[in-house]
Amino acid sequence: MANVDVRILVTGGTGFIGVPLVRALREQGYRVLVLTRQQALKQQSDSNVRFINSLDEIGNGERIESMVNLAGESLAARRWSAQQKAKLIGSRLDTTRELFSLAQRLQSKPAALINASAIGYYGPQGDQSLDESAPPVASFSQQLCQQWEAAAQEFASLGTRVCLLRFGIVLGSDGGPFAELRKSFDWGVASQFADGKQWMSWIHRDDVIGIILFALQHADIEGPVNTTAPEPVTNAQFCAAMQNNKRTFLRLRLPAFLLRTMVGEMADELLLTGQRVVPKKLTDSGYTFKYPALQSALRNLLRSQ
Repeated sequence: MANVDVRILVTGGTGFIGVPLVRALREQGYRVLVLTRQQALKQQSDSNVRFINSLDEIGNGERIESMVNLAGESLAARRWSAQQKAKLIGSRLDTTRELFSLAQRLQSKPAALINASAIGYYGPQGDQSLDESAPPVASFSQQLCQQWEAAAQEFASLGTRVCLLRFGIVLGSDGGPFAELRKSFDWGVASQFADGKQWMSWIHRDDVIGIILFALQHADIEGPVNTTAPEPVTNAQFCAAMQNNKRTFLRLRLPAFLLRTMVGEMADELLLTGQRVVPKKLTDSGYTFKYPALQSALRNLLRSQ
């Protein structure tokens, strides 16, 4: 149980990962500050969870032990026009820079920043197995992640430990990518993207929450951390695993040209290519995955409906 005087500031705390994270932090005994743009949520503040609409509400003398930065526009929200790309980058950099300004003025500097990133940092690399030491290949996702991580690394100048969680495809039962991935299966159609050879480095949301708590509590965890399950799968393997858990009547391959027509450039980076990522730093550090294999994760997710 954490000390009740330890305060954690969470951005993105009302989102797909943020909501269960705040609940888990509260259950661990932390006092949580949640930055949100939703004014109505301030009325739900209590002694353990306080909702704020601006970082200006935090005084210079307030003690914040750690920050968890999850804020950022969803990559799959809409087609990647030049304007949308700027919004994707800005939504991440602006919040991170605001947090850095807060940390600069706080009399007691945060001990740790747990900052979201993504495995898109590595760019498309085919079948290459990628741990945290792997160099990136240029792509829009790689540029976005690299800029975001660079902004987060500024905290190191304050003596703050920086942990960069490179999220894979986060699977949860009540939203996120899984809600879209399962749709056709619910209709009895097993849908595969093109040849299905592209890698899907996935992770159950429960493990994401567990890893964030693990990173908060282990001072030796810093720098890039691949936040993925230890057993990545190809899209074809994901499709087959879904069929083992959902009755389907047809298996359909969605051709690449159709996916590009539907979502544009996003198709090439999020659907038609992928990264085969392994969580070397987590396994070396002793983190125990609740769902290391896809079959057990899918059974849990589909049973939760």
